[in-house]
Formats: sequence, structure tokens, C-alpha cells
Amino acid sequence: MIGTRLAHYDILEKLGSGGMGDVYRARDSRLGRDVAIKVLPPEVANDAERRARFEREATVVAGLKHPNIVTLHSIEEDGGVHFLTMELVEGRTLAAAIPAGGFPLEELLAIAVPLADALASAHAKGVVHRDLKPANVMLDGEGRVKVLDFGLAKLAETVDSSSETLTSDGVTREGFLLGTVAYMSPEQAEGLAVDHRSDLFSFGILLYQMATGRNPFQRGHTVSTLAAILKDTPPPVAPMAPDKGPLPPELVEIVRRCLEKSPDRRYASTVELRDRLRSLQVGLQSTLASGSFAGSAPASAIGLLRRPRVAVPLALVLLGAVALGGWLVLRSRRAAWAREVALPQIEKLLDASPGATGPGVWQAYLLGRQAERILPGDPVLQRLGRRYARPLSLYSDPPGAEVTARPYGGSETDWEALGKTPIVERRFVQGLVEVRIEKAGFEPVDDVLWSLAHHGTPPGYRMLPAGPAGSPASGGPGVTGMSFVSGTAPILEIEGAPAGLHFPGIENMPPQPLGDFFVDRYEVTQRDFKRFVAAGGYSRPEFWRQPFVDGDRTLAFAEAMARFVDRTGQPGPANWEVGDFPEGRDDDPVTGVSWFEAAAFAAFAGKRLPSIYHWDHVAFTWGSGSIVPASNLGGDGPRPVGSGTARNRFGTEDLAGNVREWCTNADSRGGRFILGGGWDDPAYAFNDAFAQSPWDRSATNGFRCIKEVETSRVDPALEATIELPFRDFRSEPRVSDETFAQYLTQFRYDATPLRAEIEERLEEEDYIRERISFDAAYGGERMTAYLFLPKHGTPPYQTVVMFPGSGAIHTRSSADVAPGRGSFAPKGGRALLLPVFKSTYERGDGLVSDYPDTSNNWKDHIIMWGKDFRRSIDYIETRKDLDAGRIAYLGLSWGSAMAPFMITIEPRVRVGVLVVAGLNFQKALPEVDELPYTMRVKVPILMLNGKYDFFFPYDTSQLPFFELLATPPEHKKLVVQESSHAFSQAELARESIAWLDQYLGPVR
Repeated sequence: MIGTRLAHYDILEKLGSGGMGDVYRARDSRLGRDVAIKVLPPEVANDAERRARFEREATVVAGLKHPNIVTLHSIEEDGGVHFLTMELVEGRTLAAAIPAGGFPLEELLAIAVPLADALASAHAKGVVHRDLKPANVMLDGEGRVKVLDFGLAKLAETVDSSSETLTSDGVTREGFLLGTVAYMSPEQAEGLAVDHRSDLFSFGILLYQMATGRNPFQRGHTVSTLAAILKDTPPPVAPMAPDKGPLPPELVEIVRRCLEKSPDRRYASTVELRDRLRSLQVGLQSTLASGSFAGSAPASAIGLLRRPRVAVPLALVLLGAVALGGWLVLRSRRAAWAREVALPQIEKLLDASPGATGPGVWQAYLLGRQAERILPGDPVLQRLGRRYARPLSLYSDPPGAEVTARPYGGSETDWEALGKTPIVERRFVQGLVEVRIEKAGFEPVDDVLWSLAHHGTPPGYRMLPAGPAGSPASGGPGVTGMSFVSGTAPILEIEGAPAGLHFPGIENMPPQPLGDFFVDRYEVTQRDFKRFVAAGGYSRPEFWRQPFVDGDRTLAFAEAMARFVDRTGQPGPANWEVGDFPEGRDDDPVTGVSWFEAAAFAAFAGKRLPSIYHWDHVAFTWGSGSIVPASNLGGDGPRPVGSGTARNRFGTEDLAGNVREWCTNADSRGGRFILGGGWDDPAYAFNDAFAQSPWDRSATNGFRCIKEVETSRVDPALEATIELPFRDFRSEPRVSDETFAQYLTQFRYDATPLRAEIEERLEEEDYIRERISFDAAYGGERMTAYLFLPKHGTPPYQTVVMFPGSGAIHTRSSADVAPGRGSFAPKGGRALLLPVFKSTYERGDGLVSDYPDTSNNWKDHIIMWGKDFRRSIDYIETRKDLDAGRIAYLGLSWGSAMAPFMITIEPRVRVGVLVVAGLNFQKALPEVDELPYTMRVKVPILMLNGKYDFFFPYDTSQLPFFELLATPPEHKKLVVQESSHAFSQAELARESIAWLDQYLGPVR
């Protein structure tokens, strides 16, 4: 192979061989870069099973996007040779790097934490590595960890313990071993079903070997090694070298738990394991930062101290000198740790976290607080601090309540005391937080808040006097198992995206105050519903208060009841038999009920179904990035109520997944809203304003109730029919080329002189910022743009033009504007231009939302933004230090939604990068509707999106956007992270730089 060519790759050298093929270094002649190529050898290619496994490797690896997992570039075939092209990692394997006696603790954790994070990312996508070993972990030239060879990875599945045949693909069977023997889990060694916990066992072996230098199960031959894995319990991990000292008990416990023979006794999730290691790492760094000065006085000083005449004064001098020297050394060591260790680690954690949530932000916050004590006022730390902490204000009625808080999904040890209410502008970790408010004599309050968007104001949470369940003090009869929702509690409000309902397409509904009410903590259970059936609920018309309308007919009571029977014809839910639910399923949510049955039960219980406004207020769909991964969406069946970890507001659980929940409102098509998604629904269902026939009795249909009190708001507007503006973008009528040509004439303008001026030039750490002004294309206005020039590279620079997110609409000054998400451009040798578009920053003109509408005002703004964009590119053409032939578009959220307009009207744009992009469900006037412009985008497009995006749902908004682009399939790419309306900075930079290198060429 060496010296030959595959497609456009020149084979340079062989790097290694494995069970799934030979690996070569190759030169990509098109892009001028070295890659790794894995070739399927002929003896494997001719074996159907091994060839299929190779193809699965390609599919699995392509879906894994993580800075510590090797990147798959392409899957190709040339002359009958099948191969993958992958990122070439220069460095050495972990097998070659482990010292004879093991790593020092700090180095061990520096490898283990990113390795665990990579596994957690893969496991979140249902991927099990199955061959984790030191030879499959690389340390690149800068010490970064890269996990290689997911060649034995497969999609994880739930396997019944009684199954004799493993997997849904029919390939890997019980008794068929895959993997490297010395690093197998017991279940893998026995050829049994494996899931992510198998990787945790292998990870435990790696930790053991990294700490000691030896594999705890490695024996003289295969049979002995397998026997040791199955039967032997290795001694607690301890350093082999006596000079290293004992390992912390936390690490010993982590290794012990990973190496449990039973998968059920290992960590339930890799996220938990990763967070344990991170906490240990942060604790170690803190210890190093605050370590006491240790030393002894010189021998000569000791001798002098024995002389009485000099003992006392000299002792004081020496002790003072030792103390001063120790303090100076300690201060120097702590400051060095803060600057050289803590700050880079904080930035790395933040860059790897999508958006403002996740365990990485929490770890950055903990580390930042330690660094703040050492480096108060440090400008770099202050800049980072704005990314990991936000002011949090909380009030209660009565005041004086104790407040504790933790990041969403944190452990019991993460609770942090914030003080007593009122709490005003107290800095706490940014993102989703759980708060607990407690005061003697009052019922405690639990809530989930987004520190960026929940605004607490007096009087705050109204607390109820403590009392017996169901007493008037706690809301009257029937509130056992319900949470009190205070109408004065913090509300979700984003200035840049005001919303009355937080569902795509109906965000522009006017907000509705709700007052106080109670809501069921959990879904109505089988046991609860049985009381209704046993009380003759199906034969009592007083509970069935809505007319039984089906199309153009209204059914009589008896005719309707004939529809509400179980599998045996008895009254009850569709999936019951003989008027009862399956034995042992008492605590499962009731399912198989229509909207009519749910409403009748609510009346029987003295409650009512929630309106869509009540449900939305409690569910908190904009927290989907954290709530959905903890939910029972995409599961195998309902789970018992109270058994999950998907917490919503006010102490409620499982509004995401488990069962769909009926609401009282009708939609404009005759359906009733049923929200949150069921166990077999996709992730985006939590955010979707879904409605279906009120007669539907699907197995995922359930509900929960609310109970009104005297301070509840009762208004017909809460139960009004809601116009659902859903759009099936793929089937909408197409606009002809002739008509579209007329649309484009709106964006023409006279090419008058720009009269450009550089008004300010500032030199920053990573770039030079110029503030420029020039004439706009309309109204005699001047507009501003900020140019960020790289500090390295050779002009003329490729230029990235950035269209910002909607926050720019509500920010009235651009004085402190920075590259932000576009910082990869100047850091990587490209220029970044940020125009100040009409309605943003100082050019605010009263526009309050970026949601499209059918007004001429919206049309006029689209035209102005288009002209601003084109005028900015006119300016690029006047600069000799900018390459006008290599211009890229970078859109962020709102800017991504604007991309079809900007790129289509401006042929000078060569390539686009769109961060959290999708199509809006709201319509605009035809000449400025997004769809026809989207269908005429032809340049290469990279889309970077979150799977749980609450603005642009994956299936109904992101995918249609991506599919309808006119860009050829081979020149567009969609990368999806396990996040909401966000994408991690580190991955954004890596993907964007590679994309721009591919289509604009590497920077000079």
C-alpha cells in the first residue's frame, strides 16, 4: 500500500494493524493535510460479519462529536477498497506513556477526566466502545486525550435478562467474544449482553494501571486472564513506588466501584463517574493552591537558639523571617497555580460546555471561586467569571427563609447555602439551578430556575403555613401529592425573545398571568384512576361536562361511553382488562385515556386539567437541554411516578416524557393539546405544541391535574382555542424563479461612496479591534462595523462576516462588543467583521422581537438588514488587507435564521457556518418569507445544532432547513450535540476551522 494512492489520498506509511483493519498515514492531495486511513483488509472484506461490523464502525464514529474522540472525516471506496479517513493524532498511546510505577495523581486525573467525558458523550448517544484499553487512547503532542477505534462499538440496547440472543441487529450473539481480553468486563468475557457499564469496568482497569503501572487481571495466558476477570477481586489500588505516598481514598473508591463484578453495582452513569473524578481533580488543585509552607530552620539557627543571650530576640527574628518567607513562597505558589492551572482549566471547561449549562460550568464555577480568593480583580478571571456565574435574586413571603441551591441534576453534596431571603444579586453558577427555600412553620419550596432568564422580584415565593396534609393551611382538601405554585414566583422572561408560551410557533401568544394554583407533582397513576372507575365514574354524567363532539356530530352520553372501554369491553382505559390494570403496576401513570376521560377524572377529583399556560409555566421547556436527558423520552415503557430524575418547576417531575399529558385547550384544527411527549416519542416532543383528537386513546396518553384556589386567575383567555401555525416546510408551494427574481430587486441600492472612517483601534490579547463607520444604503444613515484583525498570519486575510443573535436587538451599546462565538476566526488567522445592523445596539429603532410576522414593518427590516450586510461586504472590498474573494458567513441563532436571506442576496459569500439554525414557524409576507430563500442557498453550509433546541426543534425545523438548502449534499453538513439552543465553543471552533479550511483554504 505504501507509495500507492486511494482516491485522492497518497499512502505515506503504515501506522499499525488491528482486528478491524490496517491503519496508514496518508496525504489528502485536495486539502493538503495528513489524515489517518483505516483500510478493510481483503480477508475481512470477504467476511460478511466483519465487513458489516466495519460499516457499523463508520456509522457510529460519524455520530460522535467530542474534542476527546477521534474525528471521522469520510467513508470512501476506491477500486473495491473500502476505507475510512480520520483525524491523524500525532503523539503516543497511553500504553506507551504509563510509567512503570504509574502516573503521579495530578497527571492521572488530567488524563482520566477527559477520557471519562469522552465516554460519557458516547454513552449519551447509546454507543458502547467495547474495546477500551491503553492502546486505544492517544496523547497528542500537547497532552490532549483522544479515544481511538470504536471498531467494536455498537448501539447499546436494553436486553431482557432472560434473552438468549443479544442485540437487535442479529450480529453479536451470546457466547461471541469481542474485545481485548485483559480489559474485558465480566459480562463481556462471558459473551453476555453489554451496555455502557461494561466500558466502566474497562475504564476501572485503565485507572488501576495508570495508578500502579500494572493491569490487575493480566495473567500468563488468556484462560487465566479470563478467570481472573470473572472471579478475582484485585487488592485496593495503591502506588507501586513507595515515594509516591498513598492515593486519596476517593480514587481508591472510584476504582473499586468501577471494578465491581456486577454491572448493577458500578456507577449508574458515566456522567456520575466523570463528575466524581472532576471533583477529585478540583479538590487536588485546591490543595496544591493552598498548600502550607513546610520547612525547617537551618542548623546554625538552631545552635544560636541554644545561647540564652540571643535566644529570644534571634528566635523572634528567625521565626519572623521564616514566616515571611513561607508566606511569600505560598503566595507565589498559589498565584502561579491560579494563573497557570486554574484559569486555563476554567476556560477549557467552559469552551467544552454547550451554552450556559452542564457539569462543566459547575466545575468551572467551583474552580473559579478558589481562584478568585487568590487573584481578586484579575481581568482574565473576571472575564471568565461572567461566563460561569450570574447574579441570582430570590424573595419570599414571609422573608427570612433559608435558601440552598445546586446545579440541575446535582448530587446531595452539591447543595450550597446562599443565605436568607431576600437574596439580592447573589453570584451563583450560571445555567439551570435547583433551589430549595425553607422556613420553620412553613411548607418548603422546591424550584428549578434558569439564572439567565428567571427574574425574581418582591414579594417572591408565597410560602404556605405547614400543616397536616389536606388541611386548609396547605390548600384545602385534595391537595395531597400536589405542589403549590405561587403566582409571584420568578417568571421566565428573555428580553430578546419575549414569549407568552414557550413552544416553537406560538411564542408570540400574549403572556397570561395565572395567580396561585396547585399542580400534581406526578402524573395521575393507575391506582388513582381505579378509584374513579370503582366509583362508577363512567356511568355518572355529572363528571362528563364537555359535549362529545366528533367532527360534525355530537354524541349522546351512552354512545360516547361505548367508546371508552378496555380490551374486554369493560369501562376503563384502552389498555386495561376486565376493568383493571395489570398487577403490580399501581404506581405507573395511567395511560390509554382520551381527553374526555382525563377531564372527567379531574372533575371527579375536584380538580381540572391544566391549560396550556399552566402546563408551560410548570414544565419549563426552555430548560430542555438538561431536563430531556434526565427524562423518559425514547424509553421502552412508562416508569413508576416519582422514580425519575427529570425535575421541573415547583417540585414537579416527569413533565418531559413518560406519558403525554392532556391539557384543556383546543387547537384550531379540532384537536386538544397533549404535551411533553411519551416514553416512545423523540426528544423534541417535550418542546412541541402537539395536539391530537380528544378521542385518541393511545398507550402514551396520560395526564396530571391542577387545583384552583381563591387567588387563582380565572379567565376564559386561559382556555381559549389556540391557532397552531405549524408548517410542513417540505410540502409548501414553491416560488418560481421568475417571481423570486422580483423578490431580489428589493435589496438593490445605488453604489454611492462609503465615506468610511476608522474611528478607533484597540489592541487586545488575541486580536486588534477597529471600529469603523460608513454610509448605509438607505435613509442618509451612517452605520458602524467592528473589524477584528488577527495578530498572526499573512494578509490579505480571509474574512468571516458575523450576524449576531437576537440579544443584539436589546443591547443599546456596542462599546464592549467582542468576537464572542466568532473568536475562532481571529485566533485562527482570519478577520472577523461584525456589522451593527439596523435595530441592534446603538441603532435600536423600537423593534422588540426577531419573530417573523406578516407586517410591512418586518418586511422593511429584512430589506434593511440585507442592505446593511451587502454594504459591509462593499467595505471589505476597499481593504487591501482583507481578501474579498474569500468571505464566509457566520450566523448565530437569529443570525442563522437570517442566513438564507443574506447568503442568497449576496453572491460574494463563498461558505456559511450556522450555529443553532432552523426555520421559523411564523410566516412573513411572501417576498420576505424564509422558505424560498432557503431553497436557493447553494454555497457549502455547516450547521451546528442542539438536539433538544427549544426554538428550532430537530425534526420539524432543523432537518427541513438542512434538507431544503440547494447546496449539493456532499457540501453541506449537520452536526448535532446533546444540548438545547446551544453548541459548545470548543467544538464550534474545531468544526468551523476545518470547514473554512476546506472551502476557503488554510490561512497563510
